[in-house]
Amino acid sequence: MFVVLSSPQGHNREGKVNRMKRTVLWSAIGIALALTAPPVQAEPARSADLPTLIDQAMRKSPGLQAKKRAYEAARGRVISAWLPDDPMFGVDVEGQPDFFNFSGRADNEYMVSQTIPFPTTLILRGQVALRDAQMAFQQYKEKERDVIWHLEQPYYEFYLAKKTGAALEEVRALLEKLAETARRRYEANQASLQDVLKAQIERSKVDIELYRTAQEEHLAQAHLSHILNLPLNTPYELPEERHSPPLSWTHEELEQLAVRMRPELRAAELGIKRAKTSRALALTRWLPDVTGRIEARQFRNGNPRERDTFIGVTVPVWSLLKGAGGEWKSAGKDVEEAEAAYQELKNEVLLSVHEAYAKAKTAEHALGVYEQFTLPQAKQQVELALSAYEAGRAGFLELIDAQRMLRDAQMAYYTFQAQHEMALSSLRLAIGGPLSDESRATGADERRTP
Repeated sequence: MFVVLSSPQGHNREGKVNRMKRTVLWSAIGIALALTAPPVQAEPARSADLPTLIDQAMRKSPGLQAKKRAYEAARGRVISAWLPDDPMFGVDVEGQPDFFNFSGRADNEYMVSQTIPFPTTLILRGQVALRDAQMAFQQYKEKERDVIWHLEQPYYEFYLAKKTGAALEEVRALLEKLAETARRRYEANQASLQDVLKAQIERSKVDIELYRTAQEEHLAQAHLSHILNLPLNTPYELPEERHSPPLSWTHEELEQLAVRMRPELRAAELGIKRAKTSRALALTRWLPDVTGRIEARQFRNGNPRERDTFIGVTVPVWSLLKGAGGEWKSAGKDVEEAEAAYQELKNEVLLSVHEAYAKAKTAEHALGVYEQFTLPQAKQQVELALSAYEAGRAGFLELIDAQRMLRDAQMAYYTFQAQHEMALSSLRLAIGGPLSDESRATGADERRTP
């Protein structure tokens, strides 16, 4: 609620009426803000520990589970691709006087046959299935990174809203102190009523910002709950702060790391190998398949005899015609398409690395400036302005300007903190893994390998 002030003696009646109108108006605004404040959450808050939230998202994400099942299904088809078709067993009943009249048969002929494709056909077909399974696995790992990124972004938005709200509460407490100082000076005839009203106006602006920040905080929590498959009104509380260290990687190191680790790029690389294997399969499809058959004839009231052996090979009449008619050319175009798609994806990945790197370094530089210069100087400026105002050496506008500068500096500082973490999250998504010393060491070892 806003304070209703009484004017000192010596003011005219009309001035008192106008001041009463103003105080009633600001009191009404204060009541409205209090009534429209967001309701207090009754449910106990969950700890917003990021590693724990990521683990929950990994277990509950339907999209991630779908990718995992697709990989498992592709892996289960690899063995069957290496094996030929099933053998065939048959009985030939000869000498029947009528259909389905087996009593007057002359003899039975038993047969077992097996068709075996040319060895290269089985090998290449198995390699195609293996590439499919490997691509499905990389797509599954890419989905993991995507789920983590979609969780980290609203998490840092929640962090920003939480920190912004805490900073605004500090600003509000400071304005309360300023308003009290202005009121005392006003009652002592050392300041005008305008100073008191200005302090109340600034405080009302902060109340509006607090309400907006509370809504942003709720929306960020709803995004987290949506990803974790929880009720959207689930509250969270921030754990102990753990800020990421400064980025010590170069552009070149990050590019090499992305080419080596990004699952989407590795899937595209496997897609090129799959297309080349399919091309080899198309070029060798005309090689003959071999069919072997063993027969044994059993005459009436006798033992099986007159055993026969049959070996046949396919004649590649239509296979060569299909290949020359466009199948071989089509397989070559598939390879070119896979190579072009890989190069385009690689360019996009490297660009995303540079974009995330630039954002992270910009926020990192700004945080250093704010920590070393801007925030300490803004706080000192408020203290100096307050002392000067209390001593009558400065006006209230100078004090308000100093307070606004401190508020803006605090808001910008927390914004850059959130942007820094978001940029690092986007950078981890771009390279496809964590930014760790182990990754750098692995990359160095690979570069030394002949």
